[in-house]
Amino acid sequence: MGNQNAKNILKRDQLKNFAKETHFDLEEIQKLYEQFRNISSSREDDGVIDKTEFKEALGLKDSLFVDRMFSLFDEDGDGSINFREFICGLSVFCEKGTIDEKLKFSFRIYDFDKDGCISKEELYKLLEASLVENSLGIPQEQLTSLVDATFAEADTDGDGKISFEEYRVLVTKHPTMINNMTISTAIKK
Repeated sequence: MGNQNAKNILKRDQLKNFAKETHFDLEEIQKLYEQFRNISSSREDDGVIDKTEFKEALGLKDSLFVDRMFSLFDEDGDGSINFREFICGLSVFCEKGTIDEKLKFSFRIYDFDKDGCISKEELYKLLEASLVENSLGIPQEQLTSLVDATFAEADTDGDGKISFEEYRVLVTKHPTMINNMTISTAIKK
């Protein structure tokens, strides 16, 4: 029992390092570690969050959206999310996360092939997955029109792709695009 309790406590130097790397204070990090331990042990108590645990913790369905979110949290690509990856990912979404961090993260959601641009195909795939995730059905023609309209507005250099700078301008014009990228991380004291 004492050994299990020790697994749920981070050392002071670990807390300080995580605080330097994120927007969280020491107490928030400890509380997030407890939450991480709950999620990472929900299927198998292995100290990491796998895709199934991630999906279930967020209450999401299997989808391309879940795959993209998971892959962005899983920075080292090993198929699991360790605590550092967990809090660094959450740090972007907290109230103290900067607009620039949110822009970069949201851009990476769309940029499947990591080429620094969003193609029409990438935008279409993710919008379609988001609609499925939210049980919203719109006709394929409407989805295609939405993608075309987005590109007509955002692809200012006409190269058939949306660069990060073009994306930044688009989001600046339509800030609601990243409104869902801020979550409350208030910790009850």
